[in-house]
Amino acid sequence: MSVRLLIAAMILHLGLIPSLVIAQDSQTKPKVTVTAAEMKAVSLIEVFTGRVEAVNRVDLIARVPGFVKSINFKDGSSVKAADVLIEIEPDSYEATVTEIQGQIQAAQAAKKLADIELDRQQKLYTTGDTPQAVVQKAQAQQGEADGHVLELQGSLQNAQLNLSYTKINAPFDGRIGLTDLSVGAFVSPDGGTLLSLSSIDPIHVTFPVTEAELLEFRTRRAKASDTEPLELQLILADGTTYGETGSIEVADTRVQSRTDSVLVRGSFPNADGSLIDNQLVRVLVTDPTQDKSLVIPAKALQRDQSGYFVFTVGSDGKVEKRQIQLDRTEGTEAVISDGLSEGDKVITDGLQKVHAGVEVSISTLQNAPSSASKN
Repeated sequence: MSVRLLIAAMILHLGLIPSLVIAQDSQTKPKVTVTAAEMKAVSLIEVFTGRVEAVNRVDLIARVPGFVKSINFKDGSSVKAADVLIEIEPDSYEATVTEIQGQIQAAQAAKKLADIELDRQQKLYTTGDTPQAVVQKAQAQQGEADGHVLELQGSLQNAQLNLSYTKINAPFDGRIGLTDLSVGAFVSPDGGTLLSLSSIDPIHVTFPVTEAELLEFRTRRAKASDTEPLELQLILADGTTYGETGSIEVADTRVQSRTDSVLVRGSFPNADGSLIDNQLVRVLVTDPTQDKSLVIPAKALQRDQSGYFVFTVGSDGKVEKRQIQLDRTEGTEAVISDGLSEGDKVITDGLQKVHAGVEVSISTLQNAPSSASKN
């Protein structure tokens, strides 16, 4: 008998083959990581495209003609309300004010004489030394003098107003845009915009919400037992998240006919001015008032022609394919509306090594993620 046959006979005699087979089977079982499906409250996050808008925005123009005497700002700088931004040469306007003030003094002197003359004629009329017509003429002259004083006082107010217009002030705190204005340039009301001023803090973000989304949101909020305020976050063009959270301020009262959407406006702190008027952003709207839902890790999801499915591990250690109804995904979590029960063990890692019916070895049992964020 050969040595090989002798060894085989000994193995059979000692009954070692079953144990070797068992050991081999144990080593060849695919190792997988599973996560137990669990019921939990999941905040609903929706993403919209929005645009940053200044709360206040104004184009400043000259209200009187003249030559620019001084420019008291730098392009892009921040200014405070009432700061003098531009000063127009005031000399001619100051001269007009002085001239009218002199005319008023002369008119007041003439009025005083008219008052004296009227008083004298009234006394003469009382004694019968002057006819009534002379008194009436004195009364008319006094009225004319009064009117002239009032007319000049109105002219003085207008001249003083024009003089004040030689200083162009900031109507609110904000930031100056780019300008091409120079000292010595001639400006006038017909010359167009001198500079643009936009407020910085706070700042608005406006984004459209479709009519269907709005109705769904209202239905969901009506069913919620506890309604918390919505939270807003911004994703900037480079993919970073803006450091401040915002809140919804108001929704428009009408639907945009072209897009069947409603414009919603949120408000954000912007103390450092990092958000710029007309900037394009993504708006994350988080609704924290959600009832408990069945959730699993989103990476467990698989899809075929029949729709979404997952692989689960039963109590016998075998893999089962489960067709599911996916409600939505929220970041790293998937909300399941049908096809799974709480506690079902869903395979999250090692999916490429399994198929329905195969027996697996569970290397790790994890809990479902506790929170999620959608970017």
